Amino acid sequence: MIADVRDTVKRFLQETIEAKGVRIITILKAGDGWIAEAEVAEKSQYLASIKPEYRVFDKEHYIVRVDASLEVLSYKRGSIDEDEV
Repeated sequence: MIADVRDTVKRFLQETIEAKGVRIITILKAGDGWIAEAEVAEKSQYLASIKPEYRVFDKEHYIVRVDASLEVLSYKRGSIDEDEV
């Protein structure tokens, strides 16, 4: 099941924020669902606005909540807090 959660989160982030690289850091069981933290390489918005020809990527962390049927419930930028689990 964890492999399915990992695949769902990777696919979701690649499609939603057009991430070039997604690395799952943590997957935690939360109630009936899951919380995953992922490190994502995404194109630098700052440099893209100044020099569009630059291909520089920033590393960001995202938290994705997935229910028991592997539907994405929510996502946000940041790291997992103990209060979220």
